[in-house]
Amino acid sequence: MKNNYKINDINNLTYKLRRQGYYWSNIIDKKNSSENFLSIHKLEPFAEAPAHTHENEEIIIVIDGNIEINLKNQSFNLSTNQICQIPANTQHSLKNITKTNSKIMVIFGTNDPFYKTSYIKKS
Repeated sequence: MKNNYKINDINNLTYKLRRQGYYWSNIIDKKNSSENFLSIHKLEPFAEAPAHTHENEEIIIVIDGNIEINLKNQSFNLSTNQICQIPANTQHSLKNITKTNSKIMVIFGTNDPFYKTSYIKKS
């Protein structure tokens, strides 16, 4: 499959609910790219993604709002226009830490990053 060109307006996306208060819209994925993945995630106040790992490096860009990212049990607060690079196989979670919606862009160098995502069970 050759990569196809694609133009999207991130202000006019259709989002799917993935978990409570957490929505996302895949823009580039295995349906239209042989190499990359890009999605926009919308998090309602205090919505979160639980601790997990991916086999691939992940890049998170905060488009709007404030999120907390936990990497290997260390917390970082990110705000609009900040970027976090998460190494492959690194345990991480994230949470919207505001009373308003936050929006992030998620990028992977593989077109199917969730194929082998492992969620960490709470003890």
